[in-house]
Amino acid sequence: MRPVLSEAPADLGFAATVDGPFDVFFATGDASAQQASAQIAAAQQSATGSRASGHVGFNFAAPTLGLQSERYSFVALSTDPATFAAKGEWEMMLTAASGVEQRFHGDVICMSTVGNTTRLAGLIEKVWINNVQRPITGATHVIWTVVDNGEGQGATDSASPMFFNNAANAQLHCTVGFPPPQFPVQEGNVQVRP
Repeated sequence: MRPVLSEAPADLGFAATVDGPFDVFFATGDASAQQASAQIAAAQQSATGSRASGHVGFNFAAPTLGLQSERYSFVALSTDPATFAAKGEWEMMLTAASGVEQRFHGDVICMSTVGNTTRLAGLIEKVWINNVQRPITGATHVIWTVVDNGEGQGATDSASPMFFNNAANAQLHCTVGFPPPQFPVQEGNVQVRP
């Protein structure tokens, strides 16, 4: 199978909600940046490496970027550590300060685990706004990072919020990582198994 790459520019970008109230984009113009995403599509689909799963909840006392809360759950299995390919699922719920609820569901496409830290990326498959399914527009992927600090009292895991992005940057996050902000997990638990 030969990957098909377009000549459309690969972008660097982040967004805090599907509507993108916090965006940063820089076009690279390099179609070869899409190569990594194409490799993921052709990756073997059996678990051969690390595993990560969990539920993460953040409540924002003062709405952050218009958000009152973010909650997500995920399970991810590495299928080819050489290409960072992975399989699994994720789901995220964003509640805006205005009361609007946005829910996203998708597949995990890549991951990288070093010690107790896992960087992940997922493809957005479905979007609901106030329980009404909507078409996927704008960003097509999410990236996030989790840290498993063990079990028991005083062992609070940390995680980043999920950030909306594109296919090339999703793979780049798994490969070399972006430094997303990390926060103590307020609700839930993270499990990372190298």
